[in-house]
Amino acid sequence: MKFAAPCVLLALVSLLLTSTALSVGERMRVVVQEASGIFANIDLISSTNRNLRGDGGEGKNKTLNNIIRDVSEEDDLIDIKYVDLDPEQPKRSTPVHINALAYVKDHIDSATANVKVKYGFITLLNRNYDLCEELKSNLNKTCPVDEGPIEVSVDVDVPGFIPPGWFHLEATAWRDSDEKHLGRILADVKF
Repeated sequence: MKFAAPCVLLALVSLLLTSTALSVGERMRVVVQEASGIFANIDLISSTNRNLRGDGGEGKNKTLNNIIRDVSEEDDLIDIKYVDLDPEQPKRSTPVHINALAYVKDHIDSATANVKVKYGFITLLNRNYDLCEELKSNLNKTCPVDEGPIEVSVDVDVPGFIPPGWFHLEATAWRDSDEKHLGRILADVKF
């Protein structure tokens, strides 16, 4: 069970769905065991409004698909062109194929991404990832990443034990040398 790691924010899109799965999966098992049925009687609603950026800033707020939004600033180092999911709506125990294309605006030697995943009001994951390590282990790509287009094609296994409800994901990435932002994405998915 893997959840792919964002490629200098593109791999963020992939990591959002792949490399975090081990951590999310283990945390989810604990939450499900401890909650044992409580969530069956609660209708959890996404805490984000799809029409708002979430932080009051003047960023792109570009919808990439029915789940993922690019809320990066215009001067961030990565411009995500598209993220396609097949199927468009992920389902439990069903693999998801992700195709994504982004343009890297400047050379990146090393980068870090912070990924937060919430189930309703419960934080399942809040972790930093070394994007170069994630690129290497999940996508067979290496750092440095030069200016230009980068394409990601990944298959992600969605675990079958995910409880019903809304999941909110926020991922922010930055270049390590000067902390220049690569980008930021938000995702909301209901299982």
